[in-house]
Amino acid sequence: MRAILLKLLAAAALLALAEAAFRAGLWEPLAKPDSHAGTSVRLKRALTDPAVPRIDFVTLGSSRPEYGLDHEKIAAAARERGLVHANLSMPGSHWMTVGILGEWLARRHPETRGAVIGLSIQDLAWAGNGDYELGIVQPFHRLADIPWIEKHVPFQRGDLESYGVYSALFAWRQDIRNFIASPRARLKSLRWWRTQKTPQDLLFGNPQSQGDMCAVGIDTLAACDRLDASTDPQLAGLKRQCTEVRAAVSGGPDYAALMRQVPLPDALDATRTLVRGQLEASHWSRPPLVVLMPVPRIWRQGEHMRGLHQWALAVLKPLADAGRIHLVDATEFFDSDADGGCSAFFDFYHQNALGRDRFTQWLLPTIEERLFAPAATPSRSAPP
Repeated sequence: MRAILLKLLAAAALLALAEAAFRAGLWEPLAKPDSHAGTSVRLKRALTDPAVPRIDFVTLGSSRPEYGLDHEKIAAAARERGLVHANLSMPGSHWMTVGILGEWLARRHPETRGAVIGLSIQDLAWAGNGDYELGIVQPFHRLADIPWIEKHVPFQRGDLESYGVYSALFAWRQDIRNFIASPRARLKSLRWWRTQKTPQDLLFGNPQSQGDMCAVGIDTLAACDRLDASTDPQLAGLKRQCTEVRAAVSGGPDYAALMRQVPLPDALDATRTLVRGQLEASHWSRPPLVVLMPVPRIWRQGEHMRGLHQWALAVLKPLADAGRIHLVDATEFFDSDADGGCSAFFDFYHQNALGRDRFTQWLLPTIEERLFAPAATPSRSAPP
């Protein structure tokens, strides 16, 4: 009996040691570089590189601002004022990631003064973005952040992925399995990725974004009908996006009706509470500039999607009115284009280089006034 007990204690000690090692970042150098966690690891390395000793302002958010803002131009505008503005946007980021990165910056770059937070109206529909966001925050979060994480990705006993809320070992579980299955391929991939971009490229450069959507359009669901009729294998990615578009616009809660309920439904109340609490508790000396990024009209078919736009503004506008944030609602920025905005996007989510340039040219004066200038001025809440 004693021998069994000793074995159990030894196993528990080994597990605790492994958990501590993974939480300390032991696995990060081996993380799959093109995964969500691997992307975060590369960003973390760039942020801790001696070549980047100071950061004054950052851009946070999902792939929409990653592709939709000209980070080189914003960084150059900051440099003209003797400031450093870095791009920390990553695919899949949501409010949980924004919060975790804000806390990490407060610890590692306490000189950071403010942020552009780029998300869309769809990111106000829920508090969390699913289990995979656990991978995004894993390299940045600490034990004290677990209660915040669980509010966005609740632990579920029957869902092994959700165990990553509490355990770094579980968070890296699938990545470890993939490495064991093909270690040579992983090491080769890591070597290749390390030659691709410097910390300056990651923090101050722009991703490649070619092509446009004018062959199919982005204003109505007829675009997806045209894609369905195509046999071009290069359009497979757009066809997958159409599945997501149709699911979003074919049904869903009527946010306008839900907003009129007293009391507010629990899910909406939880989202509003988390988002407002996060923005009000920011460590920055300047109120963050929250930008509702452009969303192609195809996503906004149906009354319930218009209600979602109203809901997003209902959550954020009181904070702007109180001076806690600056708010720019650019959801419909490209709607008035003669081509419906198709020349400004390369898929149903993301702006191409042309759309990025147009939008940044319009937004940059607001960034300069709200963040870079010595004194702040009242916020602009909608495109002209």
